[in-house]
Amino acid sequence: MRRRIGIALIGLVAASLLLAGLGAIFLASVTDRQSDEEELREQTDALRDLLAEVTLVGTQNAAETRMQQVTRLSRTMSLEGIGIVLVSQTGQLVGALPDGIELDDLDIELIRTGEIDSGQKDGLIFAAGGTNNRAGGQTLLVLTREPDPIVQPAFRWFLVAGLGTILVAVLVTVRLSRRLIDPIVQTSGAARRIADGDMTARVDDRYAEMGGELADLVGSVNAMAGNLERSRALERQFLLSVSHDLRTPLTNIRGYAEALTDGAADDPVAVGRILETESRRLERLVGDLLLLARLEGTGFAYDLADHDLGGVVDAAVAGLRQEATERGVAVVVSRPDDPIRARVDADRFGQIVANLVDNAIRFADTRVQVTLWPAEGRVHLAVADDGPGISDADLPHVFERLYVAQHSPQIRESGSGLGLAIVRELAEGMGGSVAARRATGGGAEFVVSLAPSGDEPGRRGEVS
Repeated sequence: MRRRIGIALIGLVAASLLLAGLGAIFLASVTDRQSDEEELREQTDALRDLLAEVTLVGTQNAAETRMQQVTRLSRTMSLEGIGIVLVSQTGQLVGALPDGIELDDLDIELIRTGEIDSGQKDGLIFAAGGTNNRAGGQTLLVLTREPDPIVQPAFRWFLVAGLGTILVAVLVTVRLSRRLIDPIVQTSGAARRIADGDMTARVDDRYAEMGGELADLVGSVNAMAGNLERSRALERQFLLSVSHDLRTPLTNIRGYAEALTDGAADDPVAVGRILETESRRLERLVGDLLLLARLEGTGFAYDLADHDLGGVVDAAVAGLRQEATERGVAVVVSRPDDPIRARVDADRFGQIVANLVDNAIRFADTRVQVTLWPAEGRVHLAVADDGPGISDADLPHVFERLYVAQHSPQIRESGSGLGLAIVRELAEGMGGSVAARRATGGGAEFVVSLAPSGDEPGRRGEVS
């Protein structure tokens, strides 16, 4: 590619130089001929005025003598060819025209009116004029000049200048091709390595400083590689987390099942409760995976209707109070006595509340605060805990699918990174939004904003 671009640029320079040089030589030749012709007209006019003051007798000897005088005068004026034809009073023509010029080449009628006739014939420039001398005789004066041979010297200089210009063009082309092609070659190599599975491949950052489309290309490829590398890391993290969440209840179920089979269980009812709890953990994890797959598809539908959100919040929190009590966490709900209505899918909104409260219980130290309130034309739900909070590095990513915080504290049950991703998908699917921020009293706070009843679904707002 570099060779093709170099050949194309050098060829373009050479063609442009050739056209410009030939055009310049042609224009210079035409201009020079016109300048010579104009100068020859002026000399003819001056010499004609001089001849008007001289009496030339229409005899052969006198004419020849006068011709010699005029010839010497023309040489002093740097005239190359001169011819004088005398017309005596008897009508006799005396003298000869310059070589290469015939009487038919001249516009006699124009000359008789006192004008000067000029032109070119076979590469010879001529000018002719007529006058009457004191003796009453008519004189026809013709001057000729060969044009200056400018083409050959100009071509030699043009050849030298052209070779120098092409040499400079080669140097510039090499430099320019390296500047243009190297980023593309580096980008192509990085893309090939990424396609082969090397997610650490990057294009040198110095190419991103060049600006323009190449910098955009380099930046896009590096960003793509970074996103792919991060996605692969999240995938590995997710598999480790899910495998742990699957292995722990499966191990417990298998152990207690073997105890029941061997008759070693002292309290079969207690063992049954444990098996039920562990199976529900497995069911919840599989349900989260299936739900997230459906949410990311195109066929998931919401049954949107006008609902009182207070009742939905109370029901969702009530289902988690037992777990909160076992963990020593108090769940407090704060909402107005008046109904707060919004157009939502009640089951999906209840799932949002349950996921947020369950997440807060796992991270809280002693308290989870659930608040429902209307403000600024929106309905807001906030779930806050008094736990360690979210680090600045994790805060922008907590709603991403498969993401597990890098700085998450030790908790009694690991998270798979699906709960908050489901919350975001459900909130946005019902025309709302969700945000994460630091709680006022420490810990983390998640705020869901929805349109109240009467607003069109899909409208979104910000949380103040």
